[in-house]
Amino acid sequence: MLCQLCGVANPDGLEHCRNCGQKLLVVSGVSQFADETDDEILLEAQEQLDEHLLERITSLEEAVRKIGAAVSSFGDRMGHLEHSLAVAHAGVENIANLLEEEGVVTRTEIADGWLRSANRELTSRDLMRRLRLRQSRILSHARHDGHPTEAFSRMLKSLEAALLDRDLDAVHNILAELAAAAPGNDELWSFIGEAAFSTGKPETAETAFRRVLDLRGPHFESLVYLGNSAADLGHWEQALDALERAREMAPESFLPDFALGGIELRRGNHRRAIHHLEASVAREELPQALYLLGSSRLQLGESGRAIAALKRAVELDPAFEEAIDHLGVAYLRRGWTKLALETFQRLERLDPHRLRYRETVRLLAAHPPKGLSRGTARLIERADRALAGGQSEIALDLYEAAGREAPEEPSLHATAALLASTLGRTRRAVALARRAFGEQPDGSPFAAAATTALLESLRAAGRPRATRRVADAIYRDGTDDFSRGIAAYELALVESELNGDLRRARALAREALESTPRELRSYPLAALAAIALRRGRFAEARSYLERAAEGQENTETSPAEGPPEAGVGIAGQPSAVTGPRLETGIDHELLTHVRRLSNLARDLARR
Repeated sequence: MLCQLCGVANPDGLEHCRNCGQKLLVVSGVSQFADETDDEILLEAQEQLDEHLLERITSLEEAVRKIGAAVSSFGDRMGHLEHSLAVAHAGVENIANLLEEEGVVTRTEIADGWLRSANRELTSRDLMRRLRLRQSRILSHARHDGHPTEAFSRMLKSLEAALLDRDLDAVHNILAELAAAAPGNDELWSFIGEAAFSTGKPETAETAFRRVLDLRGPHFESLVYLGNSAADLGHWEQALDALERAREMAPESFLPDFALGGIELRRGNHRRAIHHLEASVAREELPQALYLLGSSRLQLGESGRAIAALKRAVELDPAFEEAIDHLGVAYLRRGWTKLALETFQRLERLDPHRLRYRETVRLLAAHPPKGLSRGTARLIERADRALAGGQSEIALDLYEAAGREAPEEPSLHATAALLASTLGRTRRAVALARRAFGEQPDGSPFAAAATTALLESLRAAGRPRATRRVADAIYRDGTDDFSRGIAAYELALVESELNGDLRRARALAREALESTPRELRSYPLAALAAIALRRGRFAEARSYLERAAEGQENTETSPAEGPPEAGVGIAGQPSAVTGPRLETGIDHELLTHVRRLSNLARDLARR
């Protein structure tokens, strides 16, 4: 027997090689039925084995050499690409500086426009790839159904051209024409559904995937797409039915349970959501599934188990902002303030322009705030309950009373001033805002809140000239960038409403866009749109409105967030303000953030 490790011949009956001592698990040799083994045969077999091993080693060395050369070439190309990107970035940076110095555009506008163009480009490329995979089957189906192939091919080529131009509106129009020309083409309907789903048109996607299922019968991917599209439209029963069918078709896939977990989370059924999300994570550990699982556990008060899921999500995706945010909330609910501070500092580094991250870090890093008296705390609790119940006038009286009990607390005056502003109570808003100014809140958002309440109340009361006078004073003499940004926004609106200097109004709105936190940027963008309309620049106005709508969607409370536990307001829902100006202005938006921060400060004081 020949040892496969060292190649030495061994007589029959040995369990271990006489040369190297390895167990003879795999052997080579002559038949065991041979009476006697000839030494010459054994030597020949050994030589053949040596030659075979040498050939194997030589081929492996050659393969390793080729891989090394390929890696070296790839490294050189990556170096050239990095150099090219650095040169291009320097050029873009120089152009951005020149445009900003000349007052053509601001850096924020450049960054936002760059991001929107990149997203549009990536969406178009993805749809082009999907179209090329399906194009031959779409044409074959059309030919089989007897449609004019030349006309159909021309329409498909125009669709390719629209995708290359990143004209998504034209893409949807051409797809509608193709669907009308070939209503029975299931491959075409599938592409229409995917294109609509990728570009945020759930109604079209739902219709398309229903058509696919009617033409093709049960199909896993179409059922998953249909379930998600129906869920986006709030058609819960249809979504659950489609996803349950998809799960029965492919029980080994993580997708149906992941989608079902997300739906149950949005509906507030956290136990059901956990059941589905755990099943999804067991099949494939995705950061998004772990984030939703941690969010569900956080809502049920299981902060320890939430931390485990959210930490794993962040390990898999270190830049997953929402998961890091909820992890910080979970640490706060456990009372682990130091870990919460480190987590929110990490968030602030990821997005330094978000108000909530910045102010949370400020509160956690500062000395613990002083606690309120028991009577003041009870007034605030009653005010919060009244506001949640839609009794905004009662809530305003209670917040104002709490401010009188604790006159040194600017957050109470700012909250009451913003609430009075949202309700259209101009006199009370102005008085409360002046009281908040009197406390001189150094560097906090409460100064900006008082500025907002004061200027919004004056402007809503039909006093634009008084608004301009006060806003101009704050803009000229203010030291807080946030407050000056609010004043610039209000001045831009007033200049536009009074048919004043539209160029100055545009410059002020742009300055507000630069200094306003990300959560409030949709308001300066809307002001820029209004100014563009007055100047007759309709394409520019549309662009600003699209960006404002996108910003509003991105800053809304996540479906995973819900009512906070007692004393923890950092992840709470926006307040339910009812009144003449329900949820229409920047004052209402800022009221939500001020209440979150105030609740967090009170919770830290209690701890």
